[in-house]
Amino acid sequence: MTIFINGKQKRVKRPPTIDGLPVDEFISRNADPIWLLQHEMYEELHQWELEEQKLRGEPTCDFGQDDNLDVEEDDQLPF
Repeated sequence: MTIFINGKQKRVKRPPTIDGLPVDEFISRNADPIWLLQHEMYEELHQWELEEQKLRGEPTCDFGQDDNLDVEEDDQLPF
């Protein structure tokens, strides 16, 4: 691929693609959970599970965004 830098043409390698998609996007669209687990792609696996729950209509439980926890009860002394 040819680009211009400071008015001069430079040749750079094209980013790798599969069927016209960047590799990361292709993997996120087409990988199954076993492949994601074998390749230690836990973030993608978590996103895949959330999408599956939404498709099935199940309530999602995302531990990082739970606003229903009552923090004031934890701050009280037990005695």
